[in-house]
Amino acid sequence: MKTATILGLALAAGCALCGSTLRADSLCPDRKQQAAADAQLKQAESLEQAGKGREAYGAATKLDIDCVTDSKRHEALKRRTARAVGAEEEKKGRFAEAFDWYERAQSVADAGRMQRKLVETKPDDVNVVSRAIDYFVRNQDGAQEKALRSHALGNLEKALVEEEKQFAAVGRDSLQELGLARDWSYYAKAGLDRVRARAAKRGDTLAAEDGRKFLNLALKYYSAAGQPDNEKKVREKARVLARQHESKGEGEIAAEYYAIAGDSGKANAVEKQTEARQKQAEDTRQKKFKKEQGDLEKALGF
Repeated sequence: MKTATILGLALAAGCALCGSTLRADSLCPDRKQQAAADAQLKQAESLEQAGKGREAYGAATKLDIDCVTDSKRHEALKRRTARAVGAEEEKKGRFAEAFDWYERAQSVADAGRMQRKLVETKPDDVNVVSRAIDYFVRNQDGAQEKALRSHALGNLEKALVEEEKQFAAVGRDSLQELGLARDWSYYAKAGLDRVRARAAKRGDTLAAEDGRKFLNLALKYYSAAGQPDNEKKVREKARVLARQHESKGEGEIAAEYYAIAGDSGKANAVEKQTEARQKQAEDTRQKKFKKEQGDLEKALGF
């Protein structure tokens, strides 16, 4: 009898200790808050059953996750409702929004499908394609990553075709198209050597000209090609042309060539000298005009 009593007391103490341990480990302050969280979860489930997935997800995210009794049930509800909302957005053709909801649902396959649809919708948009590539890289989907890098390479080819057309125009300025091709090469992980070669070729063509606009463009093309030595040659040529025009008294043109040469100090000095000469010439003209006007008035007896 005594032994049974002792055993009973030991079990009771053990249960009390267990209860004490559970309460100590729980992040929920008290049972009232736990009951409230569980009630909110039931309310969210009722909204889901009523076909109100967006409202159900919102209700599920507002409850105190530290107090809900069944965290797995709570998490499953959020994923189901987020996926349901994602499906609604997809039907409406709102693929970016659908992607966000599928991400919340942790549905990798659905989210990946939305990235592909976004690329299909805007195949020539660098930002759209780059985000899709980043997504598949993060999710270690090598097949989709490879397909999109191939797509980027195709867009690089198109950009180079457009560059050819633009450079053939009067302005000879295809830097925008060349820059686009460079951007695509980054995401294609190929073709950068071709872009640089094209830029160098354009630089060579324009460096043979004497016009200020073309020499300026040549510098930009050589910069895009990563050829500082050729940039230096263009600047030296511009400096020679600047001196030639300066010796002819063509200060404004000389100043522009000095600027191309990278000699801003000389450009400013020549520009100020030119302005001073022009002002002096204008003052002389005004004095001559006033003298002639005075002589005329005197001759006419005014």
